[in-house]
This record gives sequence, structure tokens and C-alpha cells, in this order.
Amino acid sequence: MARTSGNTPTRLPAFVVGAQRAPRPLVSPEHVKGHLRLLKTFHNLRITVEDCKDRRIPEYAMQMDKDARWRWFVHLAVERFERWVNSLQFVPLEKFVTAHIPPLDVWMVWHAYLLNPCWYAEDCERLAVLQQLRLLNTFVVGSINIGKVVKLKPSNTRAEDWHKKTGTPFNPFEAMTVTEDTFKQLECPRCRTLVYVPFVNNDGTGFAEGKFSVMCPLPGCRLKVTHNNLAVAKFVRDLSEGDDEAQEHFVASVLICVSTGVFYLCFTAACSGSLFAPSGKRDARHAKVIRDQLMQSAYFAGLRPSALNERLVRLDRIKEIKEIIGYSLEQLKEAISTSLRNCSTASVTRILSAYTNGSPFSIDLVDAVLRQCQFTAQMDELGWLKSGVFRETTKREILEHSVMRYHAFLDLMTAYPNSMLVPTLDIDLVWHTHQLMASRYGVDCEMYVGQCVDHELSVTESRLCSAFDDTCRIWQARFQGSYMQCGCPVPDENSVHKFVRIFRNYIRCRSQIQVDLHPEHLPATHPSAHNALLTFETTCTGTFGKMHHTHGKRKENQSCPSTTHRPERTYIKSERATQLDLDRLPPMHSPAMPVRFEKELPAPPIPSPYSKRG
Repeated sequence: MARTSGNTPTRLPAFVVGAQRAPRPLVSPEHVKGHLRLLKTFHNLRITVEDCKDRRIPEYAMQMDKDARWRWFVHLAVERFERWVNSLQFVPLEKFVTAHIPPLDVWMVWHAYLLNPCWYAEDCERLAVLQQLRLLNTFVVGSINIGKVVKLKPSNTRAEDWHKKTGTPFNPFEAMTVTEDTFKQLECPRCRTLVYVPFVNNDGTGFAEGKFSVMCPLPGCRLKVTHNNLAVAKFVRDLSEGDDEAQEHFVASVLICVSTGVFYLCFTAACSGSLFAPSGKRDARHAKVIRDQLMQSAYFAGLRPSALNERLVRLDRIKEIKEIIGYSLEQLKEAISTSLRNCSTASVTRILSAYTNGSPFSIDLVDAVLRQCQFTAQMDELGWLKSGVFRETTKREILEHSVMRYHAFLDLMTAYPNSMLVPTLDIDLVWHTHQLMASRYGVDCEMYVGQCVDHELSVTESRLCSAFDDTCRIWQARFQGSYMQCGCPVPDENSVHKFVRIFRNYIRCRSQIQVDLHPEHLPATHPSAHNALLTFETTCTGTFGKMHHTHGKRKENQSCPSTTHRPERTYIKSERATQLDLDRLPPMHSPAMPVRFEKELPAPPIPSPYSKRG
């Protein structure tokens, strides 16, 4: 890459992803800088809550440990996000930025939602409550430069408008002082009576706690409400919706009503997890086939009315189905699996994963936020959240090279579309920044990769280790350079070189992404693993992929919990690990065009296998 003198930014080269050449980077360093500013505000908010730096935090919350207190706060934020999307009205972008930007805690939830692009895109088509948010997706690209705006004190008009529409104060810490805002409103799955339950209570059965349960107050019902039977009610409700008298045909996100001939935006009647195939391809026909199979099965056949006057009968049938299933999530899963026995296991698994609680959204937004907290903490440990850290020209190269590596990562996806590729921290940061562009991200993925590229959730550590092992190998083979340069062990060098020779003969070309990385960039080539499987007890912790570098602030003689290095857990020394099994590598889809840059620099040396840090 050619450099320029002074503060003039380096001109980024054209990028080749698969068979396509992007005329300009899909993500710019300025976009990444804006995203880092936003992450810094999220990080500061978390510190404020965990360390009780705001006096408006209730006394009972101060008695919690910091992880439980943060999880409680995130639950409140998700509730406020749901109120916000219910109150949204479409306004021009400039008016939205100046007068309708939500509070920081709501932004944090929206940010985490956007970083699950396939689920987010599907919900925006499927859920009526997200239709106004869907119209804003085209403009979300402006949100990544919002780091400065969200820190500004809102005007009285903006705060009053928010309170009027959502019924809760604009400031999340003020909302904590309102009793109604510390309770969750639910609907009993059996009798539909409104139930109010605190997010936390003395016996650990609050909505934000691991043993959540509450008794329906109606004397004739008295159902014990749990996350499981709320999930059952959610599924039956999703399956029964969309059978209005207007006959609708779905075409390219626009519906035409046959009876009126009027075009309008509307939601697609589909179950969670069915609109996007496991491969990332959007397939409305596939969603309709799944829905029809469910509606025609013996379990759910009574949900579709044959005439308008039978809608009340259908409501009774909905209750009957839930009674037959016994409000049991396990029985529901069995019924779904039986009804969809002709569908792929991956499709069924994806649908089932969307029904774990009563939230209207397909993913658990609380867990989504907590996962991003782990990634943000790693950015802070790298020192990338400090103000002005990338103002210097030499430091700017860190972001430019990260952008380069992300485009090469996309190119790798075109060659191995069925493989799970694990990004490094620098690549993951740029990837997240791209995902914040919502609609534009989807268009870019379709154009250059051929499908919507999603972040897979809840991956086991063993699978992440194996997938990262493969990612290192195929990156080395495709680009003749080391994927990870942070000093951690890499797969066996001799085996990689052997595979490179075979691979070169196969593709008959040489692709290179050889650049000298800035010394402060090297720790960011550590694997990113914020999508590792989390449990309630370990929401913001985890073991796989923890950084063992000494970057970030730390008191003298104080050990950092995230610096524990466990090479035996990441790369197991075994005959299978040291002898490259070519059959275990994912098959290549098609030889892509070489990825070349304006100046090819010598590749950095590859560390010895299982080498110890000096």
C-alpha cells in the first residue's frame, strides 16, 4: 500500500471479493472510527451501571453483584426498546437525527439487534411492530457516526416527546426511579390476563432472573407463567397470524392487495427462522412451504379458519392447541419436528431456536447485548476506544489494514460458502461496522458473496476452535500469509506449507494479502469469539478466545482475568492436529480472482507451531 505524507489519508485500493471488484471499500476507516466512538459510549454506560456511579440507581440494585446489576439494566433497556419501536413514526432522516434519536440504552439494544443481520432482516419483514423501523434501515448507515450525538443532552422537546410516546423518562437512570418501569407486563398464555412482574425480587423469580415464574392472578386460571409457556404462546400466535380477508401476494418486499390493487408495505406471515434458509439465502417460498406444512399437520390444523365468521372459533382452537401441548415447550418442539419431518434438520433447528421465551423478536436481545459487551471490552483492552487513538497517520493504517483484511475475509467466504469462518478481532470490528448499515449490508452481501452473511449465535467452544483452525489454514493457503499475528499458536506450519503447494496447483494462481501490520495492530489478530455459547451464570465471561496480551489499562501488580492463555484448550496437540487431514478442510466453492493490492510487501514470519510466548 502506498503511503502519503502528512495527515493525508492513504488511498485504499480496489478490492476483489470472489468474482466481483468493488470500486471502493464496502466499509471505510471513517465508518469504523464512528463505530468505535459508539462502542465507547456503550462501554462507559456499562461502567456507570456496574460501579454504581449514578445515584439514581435503586438501593436494591446496588446490593446486586455487578454482573447481575448490568443484566438487570439490559433487561430494562430491552423493554424500553420494545416501547420505542411500538411508538415509531417515520420521519425524514435529518429530523430523526436531530429530534428522534433514542436514548443511549435503546441505541445499545438496536446496535446488538443489527449485529444479527439475517434475524434482524427477517423480523423487519415478519413483524408488524418493526415496520416503521424497517423504513429507517436505509438510513441506519448514518448511525455509526452518532457517537458524538448520543452524548449530547437531549432538548426538552425531544425528552418530552419520548416520554409522551413511550410512557417512560428519556434518561434510563430516571426511568429506574419510576416504579412502573421496573415491572414487566405480560399476558397469561392461557387466559390472556395482564400480569405484572418485577424484573428482580427477593426470591429470585423476577423476570430478569434465572428462576423466573409468576402465578396468573385470575382465580379461574392460576397458571404458573414461565419463559417456556410464554414461548409456546408466541409460536401459536405467530402461526395463526396473517389470515386476513385480504388476499395478499408477496413480491420483493411490496405487497399488492388483490381486492383493491393498491401497493403497500406490509409484514410477511411467517414463523421465526423460516424466511432465511440456514445458508443465508432469503426464500419467501420456503417460508410459505414451512408454514403450510405446520398448518396442515394434525397438531395445528385448526388454526386456519375457512370463513370469516369462524375467527372466534379459531381463538378457541388456539387455546385448545396450547392445552393439548400442555403449555410445554418440549412438547411443542416435538410437534414442530414431527410436522416438519420432511424439512432439513438445519431449518427445523433454526426455527426452534427462535422460540425460547415470549419476546416478539426472534433472538434474545438481552443475550445479544451481553455478547457485544464482551467484544466491546476486548476493544477497550486493545486501547482502540481511547479518544483520538487513530488521529495519527501511522495509527490510521491500523484501520486501513483492518478494512483490507475484512474484504479478504469476504473473499474467503465466496470460496467456502458452506464453512463457518471465525474472524479475528480487527476483521470482526469492520464486519460489525458493515452490519450496522442494515439494508446496504444485505445488498452488498448478495452482490459480492451471493447470500446474507450472518453471525452465528451460541457456538460451542469446541466448534469455534475447530472452525478457527480451518480458517487459519485456508487463509494461509489462499493468501500466502499468516491469518493470526498476535503471537498465539497457529496450526502446524509444515502441514500448512504442504497444503499450500497442493492448493496452488489446484487454483493455478497466486492470491496475496501481504502487508506489514502496525505493531499495535498485531494483538487485534487474535480470534474473536463473542458468539461462544453463554449460560446464565457466565453471561459476560467465557474462556475461548480470551486475549492474553498486555494491552489496556490495568493497575500495577493486578492480574487481568482476561489474560489467561490456555493453548491446550484452543489447539489440542494431537496426531490429528499436527497431521493435516485434507478431507477435514471444507471444499472450495470456486477459485476466486486474486486479491492484490497496490504494493505487495513481504509476508510476516509464521510462528512455530505451539510456540510459547517469550
